[in-house]
Amino acid sequence: MFKKLIFLILLLPFMAYSQNKISYKVYYEENLAKNGLKVQVDYTLKKASDTLSFYYANENWGENDLFKNLVLLQEENPGIKYEIKPENNKIKIHQKKGTQFSLVYHIKQDFTDPNYKIFNRPRINNTFFHVLGKSLFMVPFSFTKMPDEQEFEFSVEWMNFPEKFSLHNNFASQIRKQKIKTILWDGFYNSLFIGGDYRFYSFTIHDKPVYFALRGDWNNGFTDDFLFSNLKKAVQSQRDFWKDYDQDYFTITMTPTVSQKDSLYKGYSTTGSAIKNAFIIQGTNNPFNNKNSYLYLFHHELMHEWIGNAIKNKHEELNYWFSEGFTDYYTYKNRVRINDISMDEWQKLFNTEVIKNHWKNPEKNIPNYKIKDDFWKSRNVEKVPYRRGAIFAFWLDNQIMLKTHYKKSLDHLMRELLKTCREKKLRFTDELFLEFVQKYLDQDISYSFQKHILNGEDIDLPKEKWIDGFSFQITDGIPQLEMDKSKNSKYLIE
Repeated sequence: MFKKLIFLILLLPFMAYSQNKISYKVYYEENLAKNGLKVQVDYTLKKASDTLSFYYANENWGENDLFKNLVLLQEENPGIKYEIKPENNKIKIHQKKGTQFSLVYHIKQDFTDPNYKIFNRPRINNTFFHVLGKSLFMVPFSFTKMPDEQEFEFSVEWMNFPEKFSLHNNFASQIRKQKIKTILWDGFYNSLFIGGDYRFYSFTIHDKPVYFALRGDWNNGFTDDFLFSNLKKAVQSQRDFWKDYDQDYFTITMTPTVSQKDSLYKGYSTTGSAIKNAFIIQGTNNPFNNKNSYLYLFHHELMHEWIGNAIKNKHEELNYWFSEGFTDYYTYKNRVRINDISMDEWQKLFNTEVIKNHWKNPEKNIPNYKIKDDFWKSRNVEKVPYRRGAIFAFWLDNQIMLKTHYKKSLDHLMRELLKTCREKKLRFTDELFLEFVQKYLDQDISYSFQKHILNGEDIDLPKEKWIDGFSFQITDGIPQLEMDKSKNSKYLIE
């Protein structure tokens, strides 16, 4: 009996782990535009059954009705009956009782190009594909019920793809057989898979690769050299800032949503998204491309690798004042730190893009809890945490420098916060932040925090104390930062 007990104890972890493995085969077909990407999913149950439910997200990153991209053909699934339930993100299959389950499905593009309003639906044609992991791979529904930190092993094999058809994702580059060991939501489902006529560039930081993948011929001087050199500069500078060189693999992808040489669409639209080991850039490629906007996007999205990913929000939108606002603040500060922009340019950008735009926003004083309600519904509300948080970060940066007689700045607090969150596996909360601030300022700022961040009342910038050379004046009812160039600025102290 004792020996049987030991055997079961040893066997149980293996049995549990065996249920955390799943395999996929993704097939190439010449007419991808018509047939889409054909995927075969194989899964082994621990106990024989005649039913199994798979999870497929009907909504993802602002896109709805994603089951319109999913095609199941009976002739490819003999002996299987299935129920499709988009409202429950579920495909329930019925087959002869057993432990082996296999399902074949297709993921197809369901909209007509060009479309500058669509960023996150599957893009699949005969030239390339660009699909988020959550929209390409279904998983057993049981995976979605396991703890967030549970690791799985995902095997992905790319079948019959021509040699010239590049394959790349945020786990590996140009690999035809992959074994991806990661968690589900912030790992396998926080991903992008691309293939086709992408061009690739790479460099290393501390012997660890960073890849840049892009496609299309970009307008307005967006040469490969311009984009890659500036991206390389941004990546290097941010890792140097955080003193963090541990990431084994990182990639950036850049894909046009619309490419045109005329001005049919009179404007440009870009978006960036930080994902596992990577970030995604998508945007219109037309005569209105703006270099400064793309450089801002590079620095902002790269900063999310630490603020938002490594230092992860516990309460998402309620913490956007930090994850978006402080990210925005360091987007500007790090650009001036590496001479990507001058101090004069930094002053102008901070005055116009942050302070002036915030003061002109009719929703600027909305309470923080309402941001959670309306962030995805209103463009004005969406921008509040970016600018409110950036202004607060600038105020705090100045107060720490003043308190420590320029020996420390907000930079030191941020690095210590990163270290603590990683070592203790903590998520970011307002309370944790206030503890760190009290340590650096030797005072409790809960009242000011409640007043300006949670309640949304503006900081009276002209009445606050600032480091040598900084002051605020009111111009047309809007506070504007002024710099005394006769004083040696200590803003960028290390």
